[in-house]
Amino acid sequence: MTTTEPVLENKDFVVFYKERGLATVPLKAGGGSSLLSVASSLFPEVGMPFSPNYWEGGVLHRLDTITSGLVLIARTRSFFDLMKKEQEEGRFIKRYRAKTLSLDPIEGFPPFDGNFEQGCRIESAFRAYGPGRKAVRPVAFEKIKPDDAIYSTKVEDIRGDEVFLSLSRGFRHQVRCHLAWCGHVITGDVLYGAPEGSFSLESYSISFLGQDVTI
Repeated sequence: MTTTEPVLENKDFVVFYKERGLATVPLKAGGGSSLLSVASSLFPEVGMPFSPNYWEGGVLHRLDTITSGLVLIARTRSFFDLMKKEQEEGRFIKRYRAKTLSLDPIEGFPPFDGNFEQGCRIESAFRAYGPGRKAVRPVAFEKIKPDDAIYSTKVEDIRGDEVFLSLSRGFRHQVRCHLAWCGHVITGDVLYGAPEGSFSLESYSISFLGQDVTI
């Protein structure tokens, strides 16, 4: 799929497929090519500053630049505000598929004491990690503070080296970090210990307000 036209649109929102290598939103300090710039060229209203992060326009969730998949963008402030509430209450579901390699976690990961299997939930708070704080690591259970946000990734299905996951509230690199923590690193994810190769993580489905968009 390509980013040149929406997957779905109506008066309140548009759904685009973001290609791998394209940023979701521009950097705060400047422009540059991004999914938002593409969407704004077709639907100028999505560039309106609906949130305090004005440079993110109506984008309701972000994918890493190297991750491909579906992104929901608001066309109106009322829809943006509604979806932020839906997300806070766990009703905006994003589903991912990833190809993985069985590898031991690299440095900085606490022991993982759960079972990696269909139906399991991988849960943690996160902390920035490494040079430039470019990566994240799960916070060890005994170090979690009362006000730390806990993020959950559900393993929906496992088919050989392909894993299907879902989440509602997301954190930067959540899926990548949680899979690496369990010893199932996404192929090509050098930042989390995989050898160089084709990165394989895609957001293939989103569900919100009775809508199910799947590719």
